[in-house]
Amino acid sequence: MKQTRIDPRAAIPAPRQMARALRCACAAMALSTLGAGSAWAQQAQSGQDGAAEALPEVKVVSDRIGASEGTGSYIVNSVNTGTRLNLTPRETPQSISVVTRQQMDDRNIQSIEDLVNVVPGLSLSRGATERGSIYSRGFAINMYTMDGLPFSADGDTLGFNTLAMYDRVEVLRGSAGMMIGAGNPSGVINLVRKRPTRETQVSITGSAGRWNNFRGEIDASGALNEAKTVRGRAVVASSDADTFITNYRQKRNLVYATVDADLTRDSTLSVGFSYNKEENLGSSWYGLPTARNGSFLNMDRSVNNAPDWAYWNKTNTRVFTELETRFDNSWKVKLAAQAMKDELDSLLTGIARGAGDTNFALTPANIFKYDRSQLGLDAQATGPFGLFGQKHELVVGASYRSRITQDAGYNDPTYNYAFNLPTWNTASAPYPNVNNYYYASVTRVKQSSLYGTSRLKLADPLALLLGARADWYDTESVNPRAVTNAVTNKYKINSEITPYAALVVDLNKTYSVYGSWTSVFTPQTSVDATGKVLPAVTGSNTEVGIKGELLDGALNVSAAVFQMKQTNLAQSLPVGSCSPGLTSCSVAAGEVQNRGYELQAVGALTSSWQVSGGYTYNAARYTAQSGANLPGARFATDRPARTLRLSTMYRLPGELNRWRIGGAARSQSEMYRTANAIRQGGYTLFDLLGGFQVNKNLDLRFSVTNLFDKVYYQTIGSTADSASAFGEPRNFNVTAKYTF
Repeated sequence: MKQTRIDPRAAIPAPRQMARALRCACAAMALSTLGAGSAWAQQAQSGQDGAAEALPEVKVVSDRIGASEGTGSYIVNSVNTGTRLNLTPRETPQSISVVTRQQMDDRNIQSIEDLVNVVPGLSLSRGATERGSIYSRGFAINMYTMDGLPFSADGDTLGFNTLAMYDRVEVLRGSAGMMIGAGNPSGVINLVRKRPTRETQVSITGSAGRWNNFRGEIDASGALNEAKTVRGRAVVASSDADTFITNYRQKRNLVYATVDADLTRDSTLSVGFSYNKEENLGSSWYGLPTARNGSFLNMDRSVNNAPDWAYWNKTNTRVFTELETRFDNSWKVKLAAQAMKDELDSLLTGIARGAGDTNFALTPANIFKYDRSQLGLDAQATGPFGLFGQKHELVVGASYRSRITQDAGYNDPTYNYAFNLPTWNTASAPYPNVNNYYYASVTRVKQSSLYGTSRLKLADPLALLLGARADWYDTESVNPRAVTNAVTNKYKINSEITPYAALVVDLNKTYSVYGSWTSVFTPQTSVDATGKVLPAVTGSNTEVGIKGELLDGALNVSAAVFQMKQTNLAQSLPVGSCSPGLTSCSVAAGEVQNRGYELQAVGALTSSWQVSGGYTYNAARYTAQSGANLPGARFATDRPARTLRLSTMYRLPGELNRWRIGGAARSQSEMYRTANAIRQGGYTLFDLLGGFQVNKNLDLRFSVTNLFDKVYYQTIGSTADSASAFGEPRNFNVTAKYTF
């Protein structure tokens, strides 16, 4: 097959045209509004003798349950991640965190990866520049949901480097079987889109940061007819940036549009789409290597093991619709659908060791083209019912999810360029001749589900939550390069039952205690000695905790202890134990147990003081042998066992109340590899935050991350996989947002 030579330089934008435009726009906004700032400040202060609590007007701009936009708050009044019922965080019998729009703005959270700086229990592993994996309590989060519809989290093709289109992000920790059916017992991340508003609102945002990082955003929303029965919203965001890594550059563009239409007084139709394009020049398919003994090489944080011509581009397209019908008895029926298409286009190299510790080679060069489509359908009915003098709640539904993965690879198998990593010139590697079609695969997955959850009020202070989900899972992999399109893997799981049970007791108007047991399953491809696919890996989460709503509900606090388990992990058998024709076989005997505890507080101490913090400890160990890991050995030593997240934002009192100051601290324990000397000690990073309300229209924000410029490895690999990565040095960002 003839392969067209691709020149990635053609994708580079004109030199800093966007940067100049953003600088001019921000300057124009500031100059046009500073003159009114003093008068506005005086008006805000008039009649407020020492008004320490005086704040700019807060306008709630959404009538959606749980919406955070416009509230200025770090908490929300309702979540349904975990149970599918609309409950307060206190009523939800699992550990859950909500990162609201206000917190995203205050902390300059622009990507999914930034969430690990805020949410307790999360950690990030990112050896390759564009492939980040988020872990919750030591287990990988491999499924996400968007407005409650699940989809596979694939770091190769998914682009989440701008969160401009989302109102909030809900993070459930522990098994999330009622939401996803198949997945790890880690939890789930639910991305909740911004929705149209009845009142017109328009904002323009521009920001500038270190390493020539320039970003612009326009967000417009409002009614499209006089009766306000049709409402629309559009978000456009674009960024262009260098990074702290030599010749690694990023360009991101997002377009999002959605319309809500009231078909009747009780029926609303929502439709929309989003298009996200991420271009990354100088990307690395691998991270940084270590010395052969596992010690870190003496490298600057800016080192890049990829040549200048390497690139890794992603395109993500979403089309979605939702029809909600409300009835007089407070029941609702919702039909939802989402189609997703994720594409990867890349030119990348492998890395191989040479003689000594610092000599390496680029070999081979590869073009990867991935096309991954997903479809999600869901129909559910939810509402209250009365029984034995109490009011109860019920949700029942059915869902369907399909995924088609089509991958292809081309390479230059003869490409070999030797270099010395600490000193090499990334521009010196010659452009490869990639024309060998060597790899392809097609995988199809179908998952159908029935589910139901009830919240039964056994007494005024006592609620019992019971639920179950049944899944039918079907997967097939095909090698399209084979003459017969040979099926390389095929299996089914029929009526896999995922139960759910929890009990919540209200101690008083402030505190509740709860206990919950949740589960999830993960299909696996390993076979036993007869060639039969092993039963699914099962995961469970047992949790006991207390939750409180302090200061009239302004501050949410919680404490929990948990035990997570994964069973049926594949344990390899000697090849001689396998039936004739099998090259490998296993037994479902491996088991991991994770015990720990978690503390969390988020909300407002006063009307001027927002706080967010959490501490998580998890000790995951093998309780049955899995490969070379014996019972008692620690599981996932390359992820921290302890994480601490703290942040605060305070609006100054009196005449200084247009100023906001704050800070954040991020701390985690050591990471290491058991087979060698690779070890990153525990570390703590500090951030500086602030803002200035110029007038009622213009708000300025700034942030400095890694304030003391700590040098550390954010991710550690092994001596063989070249998967280590430095953490980001000190960075700064200034943002101006003008609201009409």
